[in-house]
Amino acid sequence: SGSGNNVWILHANDILSAYYHLKDGRSSEILEKHNIKKGDFIGKTGNTGHSSGSHLHFVIATNQGRKIINPLTILPKVKDTRPPTIGSLILTIGKNKTYINDGDSFNSSNNFPITVDIAERKGQRRGIKYIQFMVNNKVYKESNFDELSLSNGIWKNESGLTFNDLFFENNYYIGNLKFLSGDNTISIKAIDFSNNKTEKAFTFYVNKIQKK
Repeated sequence: SGSGNNVWILHANDILSAYYHLKDGRSSEILEKHNIKKGDFIGKTGNTGHSSGSHLHFVIATNQGRKIINPLTILPKVKDTRPPTIGSLILTIGKNKTYINDGDSFNSSNNFPITVDIAERKGQRRGIKYIQFMVNNKVYKESNFDELSLSNGIWKNESGLTFNDLFFENNYYIGNLKFLSGDNTISIKAIDFSNNKTEKAFTFYVNKIQKK
């Protein structure tokens, strides 16, 4: 399966924790136990299932696994005063990517996916609690990241958005945007789980090319 070798543990208040992609499956120490306590060995991180490198995929869930909760809402708080980092906008056309920064200009003949790289810390994409995208001074999309629920076979977050609504090629997906001819502005607000906030606006010039 996609989760590879995994362990699920039932905690108090019907909370489940899961550990995916384990190297050798469940530890023999826990196979015969009904009660797991702090410090028990349950497995080794690995690369089983759908995985591109050895790591631990950690999950907190309720409702018999049909609602996934962001672990940062339950785990002990970690002091964090560093706000998220908002990178460039990314215009994707087929396999080609164009990075757009404030003050840039480019030609456009159609609507193409626009994404943005947002990292909670350098090299990490975790801890974003809320995101808002405004296009030409109007709210285009906003989302919270506290939980995912399974409904009619589809995972959606509390804002009713699916994975494909939120992400595209490993970045945050703004949308397939129809730009105005001339100046356009995309404003982004990102808040992490310590309520550190970053806002960034990109104003750029679009030269609309008519299709022949």
